[in-house]
Amino acid sequence: MDTTANKILVMGGGTAGWLTALYLTKTFPQHHITLMESKTIGIIGAGEGSTPHLTSFLRMLDVDIEELLRETKGTIKQGISFENWNGDGEKYFHPFDVLNEYNEFSIDNIFSTDCYDYYLKHLIHRKMPLKDHNYSSIQSYRNVVDTQNINHSMHFDAHLLAEYLKKITKVDKHIYDEIKDIKHDEHGNIISINNVECDFVFDCTGFRRELIGKVYNRKWKSYKNHLPIKKAIPFFLPPDNKPYTQAIAMKYGWAWKIPLQHRYGAGYIFDSDYITEEQAFAEAKEMFPEIEYIRTIDIDAGRFEETWTKNCIAVGLSSGFTEPLEATSIWMATEQLLTLEHFVDVMFTNDEITKQEYNKLIANNNDLVMEFLHFHYMTKREDTPFWKEFRDKNYLPDFQYKLEQIKKGNLRWYHVKAGVKVFKPVTTHFSLMSWLHVAEGLGLIEDINIKGYENLRPSVEDYGRLIHVR
Repeated sequence: MDTTANKILVMGGGTAGWLTALYLTKTFPQHHITLMESKTIGIIGAGEGSTPHLTSFLRMLDVDIEELLRETKGTIKQGISFENWNGDGEKYFHPFDVLNEYNEFSIDNIFSTDCYDYYLKHLIHRKMPLKDHNYSSIQSYRNVVDTQNINHSMHFDAHLLAEYLKKITKVDKHIYDEIKDIKHDEHGNIISINNVECDFVFDCTGFRRELIGKVYNRKWKSYKNHLPIKKAIPFFLPPDNKPYTQAIAMKYGWAWKIPLQHRYGAGYIFDSDYITEEQAFAEAKEMFPEIEYIRTIDIDAGRFEETWTKNCIAVGLSSGFTEPLEATSIWMATEQLLTLEHFVDVMFTNDEITKQEYNKLIANNNDLVMEFLHFHYMTKREDTPFWKEFRDKNYLPDFQYKLEQIKKGNLRWYHVKAGVKVFKPVTTHFSLMSWLHVAEGLGLIEDINIKGYENLRPSVEDYGRLIHVR
C-alpha cells in the first residue's frame, strides 16, 4: 500500500455509507476519512432487517448491540416465516442456526460440518416438518427470544440506524453537499469531488449510483429474468414484536412484515407486468385495511459487472440489488468491505488486473444470492399467471440441475458453495441447511437419500426431546 496516499472519501450516507465509514475508521485509523452526503436524498425502506452476519460485523467494530436496538427501535430477528407460498395457507420457517449446536444439543460431530444437515434429511425422510423440530423455529413461533443459543440478527428502522451509525462514527470530516465537480488524473482515478481531495472513493450513493454508474458507466447485469419483482409499496402496521420477519405470499408477489418496537415496517412487493400500482395497493389494503398509501418504489434487480474500477468501489445499493427477500442487502455491503481486506495492497495503485479478481468474487457472491432467492419462487401455486408462468420459465439452466438434485433428495453441501474458494469471504451466504428448509417448506423434495446414516445417534426422537425441553 502507498503510505503517502491517505485521503479516503465516502460518497453518500444512509446505512451503506455510514457502515463503510465506521469500518474504515476502525480498519484504517492512519487514514483521513471524509464522508459527503446529500441533505435532500431520503433513505429507502419502511423498516429493515438483516442476517446474523451484520451482528457479527458490528461486534467486530465494537458496536454496542443493545444500545443500537434501543436507538433504532429495533427487535431481535431469529429467522423468517414464509406464509402461504404454496397457496395453501401453510407456513414454513427459515431459521438462523443454533449457536454451539453440537454442545447444546449433544449432537456427536461424527460427520463434521454436515452433521446437522443429516438430521434435517432424517426429519424430511420421516415426514417430520422441519419447523417443528428446529430450536430456532420453535422458540420464534413461541415469541421467545434466545440470544444465548440462537445466532440472531436484528430488525430496525433504517432511518434511525443511519442516524445511530452517524453518531458513533468519528470521521475526520462530514460534509453535506451535492456532487457538482469531479476531477480525474491521467489514469482516470478520481482525485477530487467538489474540491475535496481523495486518493480513494467509496460510492455509497444508493440507487442513484452517481460514480460507478454515471461517472464510470460500468456494465450492468440485469436479474429481471431471474427475479420477478419490479415494484414495492411500503406501508406501516401496528406493532406486535415477533422475533422474526414475515414474508406472506400474495397473488402477484409477497408482503413483508418487519417488527419494530413502535410499529411494523411492511409493504407489498409485486410484478407490475401483471397488475398496476393501484391494483396492488387495493390487494394489500384488503389484507391490511388500516394501511395508507405512501409511495411506490421501482426495483431494478441486478448488479454491476465491476464494482471496483480505478480508485472507486461501489458498496451497497450502488453496486447492485436483488430484492428484499431474505434481507441480504446489508450482508452484501459488509461482505464487500471484508473482502477488500485481502486487496489493500492494490487499493492505491493502478493494478487493474488484481482489482478484477475482487470484482469476480463479489459478482459470484451476488449471483449465488440471486440463485437462492430465485429458488423461493419454485412453488406449487397456480392460482395466478404470475406464480405459474414464472415457475415454468427456464431462465437459469445451471439451476435446473440443482433443482433436480433437490427433488431427488441428493442436494449436497458442495452444490451450494461458491465455485472459487480462496479465502473465507468467498463462500455462498446460504448453506445446505437453508436450502433444505426452503425445499421442504415448498414441498419440493420427492425423496431423500439417507443411505448409510440410518442409525444416526442421538436419534431423531432424542434430538427432538433435547430441542423441546429447553
